[in-house]
Amino acid sequence: MEANVQKLIDWLEARKGTTLVIEKRELDDLDTVHFKLETVDYRNADDVIDDYLDSAVILRGTGSTLNADGELVPLPQPGYELAVSGLVLHEVSEAKVDLQTSRAKYSLAVS
Repeated sequence: MEANVQKLIDWLEARKGTTLVIEKRELDDLDTVHFKLETVDYRNADDVIDDYLDSAVILRGTGSTLNADGELVPLPQPGYELAVSGLVLHEVSEAKVDLQTSRAKYSLAVS
């Protein structure tokens, strides 16, 4: 496992039981998710049959997202997936981590 991925997992593991605010910027779109983190898993792309699945850090817990009307709506599944292909950690502090992958830019902050 790549060192940056392990560092991200370690950061997340230390925040189990807290609520994270996850902002994902992809192209011109910004998604904001409030997520109560229970556990953290890792999926290695080499271990899956489906070619379209990348390596990912999978957050397990419950969450909600802001819809177009600014209302919090529950996530449809009890998890949130961060594809980690091309992962670069920009800032890592006690309360926040900023990162970029080949797909998007993320900011994870303790709520």
